[in-house]
Amino acid sequence: MLETTIIGPDDAATVSQLLEEIGHGSAVPADIRAAAQFWSSEVSVEMDRVDLQTVAWLLRDASAQRHVASATRDQARYWAAYVEGRITR
Repeated sequence: MLETTIIGPDDAATVSQLLEEIGHGSAVPADIRAAAQFWSSEVSVEMDRVDLQTVAWLLRDASAQRHVASATRDQARYWAAYVEGRITR
């Protein structure tokens, strides 16, 4: 059985919106853009920890990209840390 992690509905919506923004960035590398577009529709109130970790890694990758706007990079870094903190062990 997969372990699940609960993130609140507001948090899920915010992360989804951030991923959508990253996914529509024309200067963002194609692999990050494609993954962000995919995961923006997959983030939900209850996700298994493997998928949630994937989202956190994606946000960390996006936060390291100079082609992502500075404010968006900061948000991605914040939300990556938050999401990782919600993963149950």
